[in-house]
Amino acid sequence: MASGKGGTGKTTIAVNLALHLSKSHHVALFDLDVEEPNCNHFLHCELIQYQEVNIPRPIIDEFICSHCGLCADLCEFNALAVLFNQVMVFEELCHGCGLCTMACPEEAIKEKSHQLGVIRRSEGSKNNLVFYEGKLNVGEALATPIIRELKKIAFNEKSEFIILDLPPGSDCPVIEGLSKTDFTILVTEPTPAGEHDLRIAINLVKQLEISFGIVNNRSDVGDDRINHLVKEKAYELLLEIPHDKEILQLYSNGLPLIGTIARFDTVYSNLWFRIQEVIH
Repeated sequence: MASGKGGTGKTTIAVNLALHLSKSHHVALFDLDVEEPNCNHFLHCELIQYQEVNIPRPIIDEFICSHCGLCADLCEFNALAVLFNQVMVFEELCHGCGLCTMACPEEAIKEKSHQLGVIRRSEGSKNNLVFYEGKLNVGEALATPIIRELKKIAFNEKSEFIILDLPPGSDCPVIEGLSKTDFTILVTEPTPAGEHDLRIAINLVKQLEISFGIVNNRSDVGDDRINHLVKEKAYELLLEIPHDKEILQLYSNGLPLIGTIARFDTVYSNLWFRIQEVIH
């Protein structure tokens, strides 16, 4: 589940599709929006800490270091600066790749473990649904390592279906989340910003060679720009969701659509049917 633009309803679609499928299948839902995970606002699962996510950060032994500058030359993130008699480490820029440690000819670089965030898991299952979320620690900037760890867990999950709720945008965390997935639902809205970011997201999934379909949310609020794009490019339109006050009321109260209002079972049943059509 992805969207170039935030606020299009991506999480709502992910949560309710997971709940719909879990009525007859074992489903695992992963919230990869680690900066602001909010799937559980609607699931209300009891979460337990599953694992910490750490990366290595370099520590320089100035007594051994020859200040040759090789580590700084190799670091593509500019996390190291070598002066005449000192090496400066900019930890907030370090991606924890370990190249400086391996390359140091004097073996003057050691590593310390730095916690980026945590992964939490639902305690038990809810209607055949197991839930995982990642949470980036306050003040940290690197979301991708947490998403990478969540993906490792997802690929080892024994559930019949794995649903990933990605962060908005089209940068490194999204690319990490999309990699090696079978199908992507791109959620958008009929606004200029919605169309602009949808085009970027489409180009991204095409480059990654991932099959996709589009959900047009709040389809009757804007204009027909999304329908025009779909028709012009022959994209797969999976579902159109009109603006609905009842959905907003449930959303504001932290309630899912599935299990609350019966008519939405048909909506998500149709969505799942269309996904299967496109995949096969």
